[in-house]
Amino acid sequence: CSRRLEVPPPILAYRLPPTQPKEYPPRDVENTMDAHILEQHEIFELLPTHGKVVTLDADLPMKHALAALASHGATCLPVWDSALQRFVDVFSCTDLVDIVLFAHRALAGAGAPPAAGAAAGDAQTALERCHLRDLHGLKRPRPAGFLMASVDDSMLHGALMLKQHALECLPIGDSACSSSLLHLLLPEQLLAFLATLPELRTSHGPLLEEPVGKALLPLCRQPQTVRRDASLLEALGLLSAERLHALPVLDASGALFDVLSSRDVRQLASNPATDLAIPLEEALRSLPPKDSRVQTCALSDTVATAITRLADPEAAQLVCLNDAGAVCAVVTASAVLAALLPSSPPHHG
Repeated sequence: CSRRLEVPPPILAYRLPPTQPKEYPPRDVENTMDAHILEQHEIFELLPTHGKVVTLDADLPMKHALAALASHGATCLPVWDSALQRFVDVFSCTDLVDIVLFAHRALAGAGAPPAAGAAAGDAQTALERCHLRDLHGLKRPRPAGFLMASVDDSMLHGALMLKQHALECLPIGDSACSSSLLHLLLPEQLLAFLATLPELRTSHGPLLEEPVGKALLPLCRQPQTVRRDASLLEALGLLSAERLHALPVLDASGALFDVLSSRDVRQLASNPATDLAIPLEEALRSLPPKDSRVQTCALSDTVATAITRLADPEAAQLVCLNDAGAVCAVVTASAVLAALLPSSPPHHG
């Protein structure tokens, strides 16, 4: 069974009302995957043969938490509270966007907008003075307590937890020890597993051949975009305010130019020379080549194609374009899982 450790307020957030399970538009039973395919497999099968879980202490200085995300190429890291002797939270790249803005705005005083041209070095210093436990100004909607699943749970159970609670990752522990964390399960890892199952294609061919525009777009948010001549601060502000994982960047004609994702903030925040007032286009030039970061799909591409592309660890999301090249949506692994999975576990008679 899943484990739910009740803990004090999340260390990076105000105490907020518990989030309700995320609701998705209803889909016909024949248009969702047979849940028994995942129910027959345990989460244990998804654990890497060789691996480690990098853990952050709640009292760790933010500069070290940031370095850990960047150096390990991680999107999420668990947070351990030594006083409570338990895991209490998950620190993610999405949180990092908020933290960078938090530190930047702190230079101008509480609640005041950042001064134009604030020195990058000052912002970096403010960031480095933060501790994970000190950042109570971040308002993150999270489920109450620490959600965790067991290696003995079915993949269906893990997939439904990711879907219903809109989790960026699901901590996986040893069923015999609630303080033992073995893995952080990401939605794209489940997709990668699904892509290897022959029975999925043989029994659900029609579902996999549905076009992205029909099967996935109803489950995606209306796209938010930003112009390439906007400032980095504006782009990060939009990522934070809209709780986005990625933001398509458009050129003057409205065509897709690049993408800024929360993962990119790892590199930007770890560079002491980064000034949030610089043009977004300049900040993007400091990132890896966009050919390796910008992945797209068409409305007519199939669900199977989207699964294959998102199963690639380097593909954090797909920017969906219409026939005219305009951005229609940002498709994530979570959206694909929402399209495939039923809204609740199957009932056994």
